[in-house]
Amino acid sequence: MSEESVATNEVVNEGEVEVAMGLAYSDLNKDQLDAIFNTEDMDERIRLTAESLNVKHYSNNARSAIIVDFCYFNIMFAKENEFTDQQTSAFYSIMLKVFVSAVDEGISSTEAFDLFKKLILTHSIEDGEAVELYSLPLVKKISNYVSNTFFRYLDTYKYVFATVQSVVTETTELQVETPLVPQFLAEATTEENVEVFDDGEEGGDEGAEEEDGAGTGLGQGGEGVGEVFELSV
Repeated sequence: MSEESVATNEVVNEGEVEVAMGLAYSDLNKDQLDAIFNTEDMDERIRLTAESLNVKHYSNNARSAIIVDFCYFNIMFAKENEFTDQQTSAFYSIMLKVFVSAVDEGISSTEAFDLFKKLILTHSIEDGEAVELYSLPLVKKISNYVSNTFFRYLDTYKYVFATVQSVVTETTELQVETPLVPQFLAEATTEENVEVFDDGEEGGDEGAEEEDGAGTGLGQGGEGVGEVFELSV
């Protein structure tokens, strides 16, 4: 199953349920469970749940977010009802397998509920092929929770995962300024401006310079105004 509909370690079809020691720690091991319970930060718990599912795009993929949230709230239900670690991990795997079978593999709602009952029963009776994890009162509590959450909205889950999402393409024109192409250094020339003042022609009469504007270099040809030469090298 893709990241949008998370794959499990094994496909569970009716008649193929193999539970030697139960499903505890088959999809969610004790270290992962401890990490989730050891933090009080909800975002971190969700991140760790996504990590256990190998989901990497929780924040920007709606389908990935749905499966992660589904598994996360199952874990929180177990925590609130004081499940043991084994009970929590087994419940996590049971619901994940039911979700995959119903949503990804497309079995009917009736078949999905039958699978759920079979998996719960397998973990409620101690015999050669099962392990007793859940007492009768706990089975009733789990059944009520699952009926009022997952099975109530199963058709919605199926619709979201089965419907091809529409894609809207928008085109926007952008104006990008093109930088000027610099000249090659081999084609460049050097130019040096030099201002040369003829000190010999300035004259010694400072009063004449002030009258003709020589002090600012704005004289109109009067005596004592230096000439400006531009030399190109």
